[in-house]
Amino acid sequence: MKYFYLLTISLVCLSSQLFAQYRIEAKFKNLRDSVCYLTYYYEDVNYVQDSAKVNANGVVVFQAKQNLEPGLYNLMIGGWKSIDILVVEQQFSFEADAKDLVNSIKFTGSRENDLFYSYQQKIVREGVKIALLEAKTDSVSINKKYAIQYELEQYRKKFVTAFAGTFASKLIKATMPMDLPPAPKLSNGQEDPLWSNKFFVNHFFDNFDLTDDRMIRTPYIHQNVASYFEPLTYLPIDSLISLSRKIVEKAGRNTAMRKYLITKTTGFFETSKTMGHDAVFVYMMKKYYLQEPQLWDENTIKLVKERVFYLEKLLIGSKIPDVKLTDLAGKEQTLHAQNADCTILYIYAADCGHCKNFTPQLVQLHRRYADKGLLVFAPIFGNDLETWGEFIKHYQTQDFVNVIDQTGNVNFFQEFDAQYTPTIYILDKEKRVVGKGNLAIEDMEQIVVRYLGK
Repeated sequence: MKYFYLLTISLVCLSSQLFAQYRIEAKFKNLRDSVCYLTYYYEDVNYVQDSAKVNANGVVVFQAKQNLEPGLYNLMIGGWKSIDILVVEQQFSFEADAKDLVNSIKFTGSRENDLFYSYQQKIVREGVKIALLEAKTDSVSINKKYAIQYELEQYRKKFVTAFAGTFASKLIKATMPMDLPPAPKLSNGQEDPLWSNKFFVNHFFDNFDLTDDRMIRTPYIHQNVASYFEPLTYLPIDSLISLSRKIVEKAGRNTAMRKYLITKTTGFFETSKTMGHDAVFVYMMKKYYLQEPQLWDENTIKLVKERVFYLEKLLIGSKIPDVKLTDLAGKEQTLHAQNADCTILYIYAADCGHCKNFTPQLVQLHRRYADKGLLVFAPIFGNDLETWGEFIKHYQTQDFVNVIDQTGNVNFFQEFDAQYTPTIYILDKEKRVVGKGNLAIEDMEQIVVRYLGK
């Protein structure tokens, strides 16, 4: 019976280990009866993966029957204390003193965390020395500080090289700034003044392994997609499309990273306030959503098809779709039938605060250029005739071509991408889009003057 009992206990223990696909055990000194949270990084937010309570012996165990998605995780132990841990190995343990987590932590069964914390402990130790020297102003202390900083920089580079291929090395490399080589000489013998800009454009992502899906569960990729494009918004659309493609193509085919980069890059241009960037957005949707349907679910593909169908007709240079609406006299008016050298399509709402502030400015702009060929075609959201009439009278827009959709058949939100009010399009004589978006009245005037009389 004794042997049977021991065998049973052994089988139970073995069974629990076999079915626990991931198991992280931590033993803390100076921590008791506290709830701990295992969280993972995704962009700039930490999401709770699991929670467990520290027992009377300072031990806490996280485990489940499925693997964790590999990446950078954070263990919150209470009292606003936490430590990062790398999840590459699915089963490992560590010990640490809650009063000095980084310096005291020791891992068993995780080479990745061993590497990561050997680096962190070095940085912390040297950081303490630098902090003490910061308070001193004598030349000896200043030189010592610079020497430590230089040695740390060399240490980082050596670490990344020595342990290349490990997740720990990739994470540390992702936090390192680019090394800018000396500027090359131009044909006139002078250094290229645009060298730093060119290097930024071509090498910004050199320190990021965009073939590794684990990098998605870190804060680094999210921050840097926006950081890359924000200073480049002045570039031509073709250049932005080319750069977007280069970023996506750094990831492997049919990978989580590829999907992530497509989503982030497309999203940047979808929400960009720069006029014309919707062309990059449409390009990305057509190439990477519609041509790579295996990455997306059916509903996403359906929505993208609809969005592309309508947005392509609204891009700069496209002839805007026609629309038939009713004016104040009850007469039908179409946008394309308006005879003007330049037309402003002004889609507004009577209860829109921004419309109330902007409409008087537009009235003044129209008055300045009406006799030179400017026309404002102004559909209102909704079909309340009384509200419509009151708005026209109050804001003195009688000289606009004021129209309303009495039938309710026009979907301005979809057909004219009127996701906010006012939505503004500036059209040339042929009703091609030459300006659009959230434009200041001064910017609108510059575009209008350019196309009047053409």
